Amino acid sequence: MPINLDKLTLAPVSNCLIAEETASLLQIYHLLPLIRDDRLYRFVITPLTDGTYIVARWIEVEEIVHRLMRYNDVRRWTLPELAAMSLPHDYVEPEEHIATKLAEVPLVSLIQRLAPVQGLDRQTTTTYEARTIRDSHPGRRVVVLESGAIFGVIFEEILNAGDVVPDPFAALPMMPEIVAEISEEVMVTGEVVPGPFAALPMAEMERAPESALLNEGISSAQEDRVFNLWIEQRLRREAEIVGGGRTLTRIVPPEEALAVGGMYVVNVNVAAPLTSARVHAGGVEQAEAMTAAAQIEVDVRLVADSAFFKMYGIPQQKIIFPRGGVSKNIASFIIEPLKQGIGEITAILSLNQKPFQKIVAQVAIGEAALADLPAEPVRASGLTLAAAAATMSSPLAYSPETDASLIIIREATGYTFILSLGSGYTVARLNLAEKEIVDAIRRARAEFLEKIVKKLDPSRNVYAYQMKDTTIPEAIHQEAMRDLRQIGDRLFRTLFFAPGSGDLGKEMGHLLRATTAERELRVNVIAERFAFPWSLVYALPFKPSDPVDPMGFWGYRHIIEYTPQFSARQPTTFAPEIKAGDRLHLGFVFDQTIDTQFNAPIIAEQRLTLPGISGTTVTEYDTRDEFLDLLSRSEGLPHIIYFYGHAVSRSPGERDVATGIEYGLGDSYLSINGESVTLDEMNLYAGLDLDRFDSAPLVVLNACESAELSPELYNGLVPYLIGRGARGVIGTEVLMPAFFAAEFAPALLRRFVAGDIRLGDLLRDMRREYLRDKRNVLPLIYALYSNAELIVKRG
Repeated sequence: MPINLDKLTLAPVSNCLIAEETASLLQIYHLLPLIRDDRLYRFVITPLTDGTYIVARWIEVEEIVHRLMRYNDVRRWTLPELAAMSLPHDYVEPEEHIATKLAEVPLVSLIQRLAPVQGLDRQTTTTYEARTIRDSHPGRRVVVLESGAIFGVIFEEILNAGDVVPDPFAALPMMPEIVAEISEEVMVTGEVVPGPFAALPMAEMERAPESALLNEGISSAQEDRVFNLWIEQRLRREAEIVGGGRTLTRIVPPEEALAVGGMYVVNVNVAAPLTSARVHAGGVEQAEAMTAAAQIEVDVRLVADSAFFKMYGIPQQKIIFPRGGVSKNIASFIIEPLKQGIGEITAILSLNQKPFQKIVAQVAIGEAALADLPAEPVRASGLTLAAAAATMSSPLAYSPETDASLIIIREATGYTFILSLGSGYTVARLNLAEKEIVDAIRRARAEFLEKIVKKLDPSRNVYAYQMKDTTIPEAIHQEAMRDLRQIGDRLFRTLFFAPGSGDLGKEMGHLLRATTAERELRVNVIAERFAFPWSLVYALPFKPSDPVDPMGFWGYRHIIEYTPQFSARQPTTFAPEIKAGDRLHLGFVFDQTIDTQFNAPIIAEQRLTLPGISGTTVTEYDTRDEFLDLLSRSEGLPHIIYFYGHAVSRSPGERDVATGIEYGLGDSYLSINGESVTLDEMNLYAGLDLDRFDSAPLVVLNACESAELSPELYNGLVPYLIGRGARGVIGTEVLMPAFFAAEFAPALLRRFVAGDIRLGDLLRDMRREYLRDKRNVLPLIYALYSNAELIVKRG
């Protein structure tokens, strides 16, 4: 039987520190928590080459160091060296001890506690065997393994209560020879290197990366570690020209411009927040609780706008950090500015090949460009590492074989597409102007409106898709499918097979054609200012006479999710579940004038239907002021906010033909009982400076009969809602007939709030059901700006 941990005391690996065999005590010290009370009773585990482990409690290490300081400074020693040492021939136990609870334990016994221990497999070792092996060890401890990885330490408490005196690593004076070595002044910017390694002798400093990171002061008030991004300028000593010396660097402050032709290094690491980092994003400490791994590996991929920078070397590197510690290395990328202006650098962080965070830095090149630098030139968006780890460890997570990510980064002269299919990245730079993309989307929307939404059924002289009966006649359906295939094929070709796509773009297009045809995928689209109707894409090659294969449309074959967190101003920490308990709170925002407009009880029927959904409490918001009050709150919000009404999009620079008024994105609006609420008003009365929504609601935007609806609305509204704390949005990408909208959204809500089905699965399945049972393609227009794994948890 496996070890019964209910009968033994376990220190899980999340509360331990894994240290390499070659790590010195000083290095281990700087990997432990900054607050002493948090590190004293941590177990430090060092795997040895023979398969055994040294397990040291840090308070014991402090006691040993303290007792030996009169004879030798052992802070530079490793744990194996400490475990193998012999006592000095003239050793005498001191009167003062670091810990009174260890005062009665001889030094030789403390060192014996560092004797190597076995690793026991949790599943194949019995509780009796584990207890026996633990009790035979001088420190009464043993390492437990799970599938070969460290699971934790089983131990018996042998420490007595008592006080402790100052930390020997921080309080004791350095040995004279160490002071002499430090005084040699390791010069980087003309100052002696301070910071957490300032007490290390030169031998230790040489093991650390040669980086201006050592020039940083780390705040001891900040316990957690973060992802730091900073830029260094490469400097050279004159001696290097004749074959000697070494390359030095200095940190470039965020308010300083880069120089054309200079050589710079963009660095990313995991450590406490660095004062001169351009950005830091957290979630590291919390993420470690989600995994039993001894160390975490994060891929960092750098994309620099090719119009402003030339990159050298490998564009993707790993940073590796042990549990509870800072990264063992720094991901460093060399760039050379090519021309003056504002250039953009993007670092994409991935866990297990899945992107979870994006750091975007706008950098001034040349002094004149500083005036054009935006007020917020750097930001991190996406998910925190903790949220990413929680999502991936969920039993509802999609398998890596079906996961795909498409990252789209806008540059000065085109777009960089980065495709991840679980086994690596494929990169293509598309020399397409933004206008080409916008025109392609507008043409697709216009054709969908004319050829689908307004398709005439000549036998009845009615618009087939605008009737209350949402079942479509077979002849109309076949014609619509051919029209829809033409729209989807043109969208796909515009991106990957246009003249500006280049050879790499065409290769990516062929890869997507093959991959999307051979298996079903969950496609995670990460993009800003690129709202593209991916569900309409038809990637299969065909001849005009070929029958339409419905599974050629991405919206029928695959789960397509836009990741709205990447348009927010900071990483979010949502877990992919709505914990509703026995009653889920649904907020219904509506425009009652629709009933008058259509001379039909469209709103009235939904007001009767929604309260009938089992396990749901409905609150109505039917005025402009009520809606703004709802958005301005931070507590007690509904789990789901369902909007049914009109929505009108405004594009930047758009002019009203009649009045000549020029609109901006903030003039886009929602209509509630005939009153408009613009995006600017939402930001004014319920701005992002307010506390975030406590319920992290899902927003369902069922905008009907709004010919002005366009992707520009989502480019403004989705980032606003995510910034306020919404976890996602479901919305229509083109005009949606009122009767269909009133039927589909409540049906989706009824099935989703019942629980136990992922939102992405549900939306895809309902698209297929409407295609099969009603020959209706309109569900393809509902876009998922949310994590597809989102699920309602009842009970």
